[in-house]
Amino acid sequence: MTEQAGAIVVRVRGGVEHVLLVTAKRNPSHWIFPKGHIEAGETLEQTALREAEEEAGVRGRIIAPAGELSFSFQSEAFLVHYFLVVSNDEGRPEKGRRLQWCTYDEALRRLTFEISRTLLREAWKKVPRGGDPPAPRRT
Repeated sequence: MTEQAGAIVVRVRGGVEHVLLVTAKRNPSHWIFPKGHIEAGETLEQTALREAEEEAGVRGRIIAPAGELSFSFQSEAFLVHYFLVVSNDEGRPEKGRRLQWCTYDEALRRLTFEISRTLLREAWKKVPRGGDPPAPRRT
């Protein structure tokens, strides 16, 4: 099984929480959270932050683990460790991708996979509401 890490990135605008979605590189019609491979010597947390920056041009800080999901693609199994990340960045998509900041309900409609919607529903319970995010948790 191949392990990866990813980020559920949230920002607050006008007192409303928004979540970042990007299109998948292999299938641009799929809306997902930024994620990717773990580089040598990287922690899961470092990978999640790097992938958010590479795929969407956002920097942030981790405030909590957000859960895991597993899937198979072309006969390979993947396990992705997600982290809840807060950011103030607008973002800029990586070449070949699009990005969208969505409200919670918009994200649930736009996410391509039910497993991602389930992950967001659980992670959303940890999202700071309408103000300054809490200090990062020690994991």
